[in-house]
Amino acid sequence: MPVMRILRTISSISLLALLSGCVQSTKETQEYINAPVNLVVTSLGGTLYQLSFYSDNREGGFAGYGLFTGTSATALDEYPANNLTAAAAFCENKGQTNYKTTVAIQVGPTAAGVVAGTAICDLTGVTLAAGSFVALRARVERTTKPWSAAAIAQVP
Repeated sequence: MPVMRILRTISSISLLALLSGCVQSTKETQEYINAPVNLVVTSLGGTLYQLSFYSDNREGGFAGYGLFTGTSATALDEYPANNLTAAAAFCENKGQTNYKTTVAIQVGPTAAGVVAGTAICDLTGVTLAAGSFVALRARVERTTKPWSAAAIAQVP
């Protein structure tokens, strides 16, 4: 009889161990942020520039695009701080864009409404210099890794 009791105890322990090994766990992953594609910088005369690109930002919490400036493409490729002040300027655009359509941002002190109807926003607080580099990153409102990869181009 003691052998039967020992076998039942072992069976119970084995069953508990087996059941506890079947616990499912999930890992929450962050949504991928689509970066701007095919960024092109065009001079519109003087200190006015247009940044043209393709956009496909349908992510939840999409907030717009951050403009980053620097003297090299390598420096701009480094991931920025999470806050908005990491960008030289921010183009708030909560509307979704069709990835097949080119969108534009006008940059320069005289950008406000210069080429009407073509830009999703005008960034008048930034002056670009020929030969410098710009990076454009999409932003989603979240606490960690809110910026997309960088689309980088050189200012003509």
